[in-house]
Amino acid sequence: MFTSSEPRHGIVLFEMKDAQSEVDGAAYITALHALSGRTQPVLLIMTVQGHTDQDHETRKQAALWFKQNRDRLSAFLYGVIRVDDHDHEGHAEELESSNFAKMLPFPIKHADSLEKAYAMAENWPKP
Repeated sequence: MFTSSEPRHGIVLFEMKDAQSEVDGAAYITALHALSGRTQPVLLIMTVQGHTDQDHETRKQAALWFKQNRDRLSAFLYGVIRVDDHDHEGHAEELESSNFAKMLPFPIKHADSLEKAYAMAENWPKP
């Protein structure tokens, strides 16, 4: 399952749960394009639950989107908070210091719950 919403002003929420169907993959790619079309930067909260496998075509399109938008990410995003069910020690540090995180022009942080993510978002430095 994949859904995208804007639950609060300035916050976009991507929710992924379990295996992603072709319809979910198409919705994800559509949401990425909508995100890159924004004229004001937002904070992205991504929730990931379960094993969220995406098919090859979705991963390929997402990689292409990232390649096309990498130099202008800060025009429409000012941070990412990932909420997931990985509870092993050091997971947050792994995410926040990953090679992916190093490529971003803004911080990526980890939260244990959606409620904690919203609390982090309220204290996030605005652009």
